[in-house]
Amino acid sequence: RKQRFAATMGPPLVQVAPMIDVTDVHFRKFMSLFSRRSQLWTEMVVENAVRYNLHGPTVRDAIALADIENPSVCQLGGSDPAALADAASMVVREWGYREINLNVGCPSDRVAGQGCFGAALMKEPELVRDIVSTISRQVGPEVTVTVKTRLGVDEFESYDFAKGFVQTVSEGGCRH
Repeated sequence: RKQRFAATMGPPLVQVAPMIDVTDVHFRKFMSLFSRRSQLWTEMVVENAVRYNLHGPTVRDAIALADIENPSVCQLGGSDPAALADAASMVVREWGYREINLNVGCPSDRVAGQGCFGAALMKEPELVRDIVSTISRQVGPEVTVTVKTRLGVDEFESYDFAKGFVQTVSEGGCRH
């Protein structure tokens, strides 16, 4: 797919992080015009939305690539390792993503307040490790699996907590 071309041009000069109701396919296409060396994230899409409505307009607008040559990262949200791995596999197969990002950082009540995902997942580093490992096994070594996180969440905000979180998640194969 077209993303492979941009990946050979060196590290990105511009990176645009995921933003709910902002980083849809149209915004990413516009941002890609600024530099061929940009990396763009989709807005977060919940794993079951992908699994059960892959071609619906909400999912399509959030994660379709629209001939963007720049490398794009598909950000998924959820806490079920098997469901997230299925969703990741679907977007890799359908749109050719080469990086899947797990949202473990969004503090929004729309995300973290809806069960165990977003920033709430930081309280369960072993689960995050298992999610990364399961996604990585299913999508294969040519797809990078990354985690968007914070330095802490709620009362868990010490250096030791952040260090332990990173160490545990890296055991699942996450490098970024």
